[in-house]
Amino acid sequence: MGTAGAHEHGIARLGLAVDGARVTIDLELPAESVFGFEHAPRSAEERATAAEALDRLRTGGARLIAFPDGAACALDSAEVQAPEGVEGDHAHYDEHAHDDEHVHEDEHAHEEDEGIVHEDVRLLASLTCSREPIGPASLRFADLLPDVVQVDLTVFTAAGEAAGRVVPDASFRF
Repeated sequence: MGTAGAHEHGIARLGLAVDGARVTIDLELPAESVFGFEHAPRSAEERATAAEALDRLRTGGARLIAFPDGAACALDSAEVQAPEGVEGDHAHYDEHAHDDEHVHEDEHAHEEDEGIVHEDVRLLASLTCSREPIGPASLRFADLLPDVVQVDLTVFTAAGEAAGRVVPDASFRF
């Protein structure tokens, strides 16, 4: 599994917590994977693209998981935290984990020169299911987030915790 909190292009971090019939989703991923660029929107077109992508994530985030048969899950609430400059959302800054601090300083200076800020987007969502969603499930990132190539998945249930780096259409069990 990747370093917790480290920003990696194409890698999403997804935490799923099951408490009876309630499911909490905590998804964090690079802004580039959500709206195609990683800098503050510079034009009206980029602002519109970012706002539309964030709205799709907010309303469609529950569809990232195919729940076990018989467990129909409906979205109760969803909040998206986005980089500063993306309308209507909260800024979220990510400290990058690097072993070599000197390399980090050099990369940071280069990134500022290029206008790249390595921002992340976070989705916090709550769902209520028709029954406890225990059983086989799968991820379905392709339609909503096609630029995600791997997912650091952590699943919390009453039976315990499981975690691993998986493909964006992986099968797993709650």
